[in-house]
Amino acid sequence: MLQTVIITNTNLEDEIRNIRTLEAKIQELDELKKEKEAVIKKVLDDAGVEELQIGAFTVRFTNVVRNNFNTTAFKKKYIELYNAFIKQSNYRKFTIV
Repeated sequence: MLQTVIITNTNLEDEIRNIRTLEAKIQELDELKKEKEAVIKKVLDDAGVEELQIGAFTVRFTNVVRNNFNTTAFKKKYIELYNAFIKQSNYRKFTIV
């Protein structure tokens, strides 16, 4: 059975308000998560360990070395080569302002 949905400005405004409320909750939860992680990281640092078994969980706080390609420097030095490998992509961006 097909369902007919009538969209009005009021419906959309309510949806946008709901999205904003959810965004605020997500931010609040993310901050709380970071606080909880900071406590565990401090325990690992204070103990001088990178890994700790805590009940059913193993927590790790390890140093990671990563090599990144410096696109900005490469573009400045080799602009023609940089341009030869540019790949354009399209996507749709949703924002609420």
